[in-house]
Amino acid sequence: MSDDRYPWTRRHEATAARPQGETAVAYQAFQEYMRLGGERSLQRAADAVGKNVSLIKRWCLDHEWVERASAYDSYLTTAEVDGEAGEFAKVRNKHLEVATDLLDHLALSMKMWKPGADPSIRWTTAFTAAAKVQQTALTLKETTSKTDEEAIARILEIVSKQAEG
Repeated sequence: MSDDRYPWTRRHEATAARPQGETAVAYQAFQEYMRLGGERSLQRAADAVGKNVSLIKRWCLDHEWVERASAYDSYLTTAEVDGEAGEFAKVRNKHLEVATDLLDHLALSMKMWKPGADPSIRWTTAFTAAAKVQQTALTLKETTSKTDEEAIARILEIVSKQAEG
């Protein structure tokens, strides 16, 4: 019996048209058809397995190849999108970590500033950079650029020097 969650797997169950279910040869032809993707055609599948196209057409109708291949295409698209979403989440989490580290460093640096020092311009610049990273990560927009990362590193260096001096 085929698994309804994965309709592209072999159909062993009997039908009125095919009392023996989907044969191994018919399933092999279906796999070839399915793998053709955007180049999918019954003729190409027939050529790939060395069968007559009229036989392939019959198997296609008997075993619902078009619907099953479409389900497979949807599955692949979903898997690709899920994978991209996972990668995006990793990048987003890293950016949030960097922004949090920067803000923590700023808070610590503020406590170390000498009385009368005017760190407002550097603090504002660093805070703006951290806020930009957080906004980018939290709104799921494009990732920070190499330039943004370099600016953050430079700001961290400046702020740490300000805290030391």
